[in-house]
Amino acid sequence: MMNNEVLHPSECKCLSWKPIIAGAFVAIGLSFLLNLFGIAIELTAFTTNNRGVENLVFGGLMATALGVVASMFATGWLTGYLGQRHCSKGHLGALYGFLAWCLALVLMIFLTDPAQHYLSFYGHYLSGTTDVMQVNRAVAANNAMPTMLHDEVKSLVISKYIIFSLFFLSAFACSLGGHCGMRYVCKRPQF
Repeated sequence: MMNNEVLHPSECKCLSWKPIIAGAFVAIGLSFLLNLFGIAIELTAFTTNNRGVENLVFGGLMATALGVVASMFATGWLTGYLGQRHCSKGHLGALYGFLAWCLALVLMIFLTDPAQHYLSFYGHYLSGTTDVMQVNRAVAANNAMPTMLHDEVKSLVISKYIIFSLFFLSAFACSLGGHCGMRYVCKRPQF
């Protein structure tokens, strides 16, 4: 009697990290390009009245959200498409996309943080200004923390929800793109 629970060796190798790593690098590149494009659009559409500034902020947020969704969907699609040869059943596309998103997020954090500290230090060194972190440490050491106004707290809470929504949208778009990319079937003409 044969054991039906034994897997075929080709079915055991269903997850490959090569497409996930390639997808993460594509995510970093596309995110960088679309963020620069969004900044350029925001700078060219600048107006000086209050209503124009509110429209600019809302338009910039929508452009950022659209850029994030587009770049992450393309990343997920590429990852799923490259991963389809490793998964014969084609059911792990969303996982491929989500893992590419996670790896891209970790890589962006590790790449952005040192660059931000370097640019901040170098900019303050050249301009001769004091670092904001040093001022915050001095205020915290003296226990003279200023209280936030109600509007500042409200805007802080809203900004946290917006950031969460952008991260959620990017993860969902990358997973959906991975699913669609793995389900993509190239129809070649039959001779």
